[in-house]
Amino acid sequence: MLAIRRRVRLWQFIVFGGTVAAITTVNALTDLSNFAREGRSLSPWEPFTWEYSSAILVWLLIPAIAWLNDRLLITARSWPWSVPAHLLATVPFSIVHVSGMVALRQVAYMAAGRYYLFGPPLSSWFYEYRKDFISYWLIIAALYAFRIYRLWLESRLPQTSTHAPSAGPIQSGIERLVVRKLNREFILNTADIDRIEADGNYVTIHAQGAVYPLRESLAALEKRLDPKRFARVHRGHIVNLDRIREIQPWDSGDYRILLKDGSFVNFSRRYRSRLPQLFNS
Repeated sequence: MLAIRRRVRLWQFIVFGGTVAAITTVNALTDLSNFAREGRSLSPWEPFTWEYSSAILVWLLIPAIAWLNDRLLITARSWPWSVPAHLLATVPFSIVHVSGMVALRQVAYMAAGRYYLFGPPLSSWFYEYRKDFISYWLIIAALYAFRIYRLWLESRLPQTSTHAPSAGPIQSGIERLVVRKLNREFILNTADIDRIEADGNYVTIHAQGAVYPLRESLAALEKRLDPKRFARVHRGHIVNLDRIREIQPWDSGDYRILLKDGSFVNFSRRYRSRLPQLFNS
């Protein structure tokens, strides 16, 4: 799962960066062409300053939008409150974007020995807000596209059985794991584990704010853990039941689990039969 997330983040960086750079360059060249057609003089650095100051601020604000979107997912159940929240968020997004780009332009013009005039603040901001409103929702749409891409990659992970063995004695599970990190070996109490996620031939163990890699498949490790304490809630996730804060409805009939450390874990429909275990164990 960690490898998939890194792959998706890389593609996000490439697509967002390439798209913003391409649009910004085209807009700057268009400005130069329009001024030349009208017979007005314009230094080449000026339109690039206008366009790239705006692009830089949008680029810096994308992580904040992604963070907010993770907490305001628009689903069939949540849209009555998540959509209005996003609509409200377009206002501070535009204010920060416009304030930042104007500041960058003023610095650039000052360095050139000139003065940059933005125009009447209120009317000029309303003009920019219309564009920022569209930009915000385009970013949201792109984030959802990458989310669908990530879920598709996760769905291609090898399938494993979701049923516990029907025979044999009930195992209490191991109490400690030996994990290696930074060329050191640590004895990790399983009770301190928050969650475990698959990462190819490895698993990533999250425990008390630290992350430990372990060369073992998720299915093999699941068999060694105490089934009364740990539950498989997704093809690539195991959680410590004692670390669950709440279970929230999500899109397409799925759920997601909020852990006490503030992290979220997908709860797949294929594991819905485990709901009674989570609530009654």
